[in-house]
Amino acid sequence: MMSFMPTLPALRTARLLTILLLPALAACGQSQSQPQASPPPLPQVTIAKPVSKMVADQDEYVGRFVAVESVEVRARVPGYLEAIHFQDGQMVKEGDLLFTIDRRPFQIALAQTQASLARARATLAFAESDLARAQGLALGTVITQQKLTQAPVRYVRLLRKRAVPLWNS
Repeated sequence: MMSFMPTLPALRTARLLTILLLPALAACGQSQSQPQASPPPLPQVTIAKPVSKMVADQDEYVGRFVAVESVEVRARVPGYLEAIHFQDGQMVKEGDLLFTIDRRPFQIALAQTQASLARARATLAFAESDLARAQGLALGTVITQQKLTQAPVRYVRLLRKRAVPLWNS
């Protein structure tokens, strides 16, 4: 195996060449025949007066909102909704109107109940007049004993059924 080792005369020659060429290389970049370039022109700048106005601070966050309290709203009566009087997420207080339910089924039920009440009152009035008529007629000539006993029984039966409340008489 052979290694390369420079000899002493070769090293002296390399030093001599380096010393002679170094000043020549340094002078290569400096040429006095070329004119120096002028600096670039100054840029154009626009000027504006500052405007004073209110700036609102705004922050954006990524997250999820959860209600502090929530309630379940259940209707006490069946029906269809006509209107909803609140927006999702709106603050509501106890007693605020939330929904309006269609009134027509309730008005129909009220009218039917009022008609039943009127029919019951008419039936009671008929029984009262039948009892008064039966008591006023002479027994045997105009009315039978059976009719005379049935009239008070019918009247009492109607009162016991409470077909008509006594306080509305």
